[in-house]
Amino acid sequence: MRKAPDPLADYIADQLRDWGPVAVRRLFGGWGIYRGPVMFGLIARDAIYFRVDGENKPDYEAAATQPFVHTARKRAGMAASDAKPFTYTMPNGKTIEMAYYEVPASVLEDVEALGQWAAKAEAAAIRAKSNKPKAKTKKPAARPAPKRGRK
Repeated sequence: MRKAPDPLADYIADQLRDWGPVAVRRLFGGWGIYRGPVMFGLIARDAIYFRVDGENKPDYEAAATQPFVHTARKRAGMAASDAKPFTYTMPNGKTIEMAYYEVPASVLEDVEALGQWAAKAEAAAIRAKSNKPKAKTKKPAARPAPKRGRK
């Protein structure tokens, strides 16, 4: 059975309709916010988070918003003021940091400002994708030379 859309997902799609076509899709326990193939935001625990990097992160820090923090950290008794970006460790030992910060309520209510913040978040997501190293393509295995039969 397909789960009904989240009211917050419907709200953000409606608020961003003048900025551009936005799709909101299920993503694990929440929702991903996409413009075309680019995921620039997420909805989790009744909050909307946008992608950040060095260029737009100061906007979120100035607004005193909190980064996306994994639920396990909240259960561990971590204070909100101690919040850090969500990180997790891959099986290969590499630590991944999710760079998403909560969108301020004042921005969510202002359609024009929300479009500007969404554009910056989309740009941050595109920059992050372009900074990832390209996956190495494996060369096809060399075929052994055909054996020449005996005459």
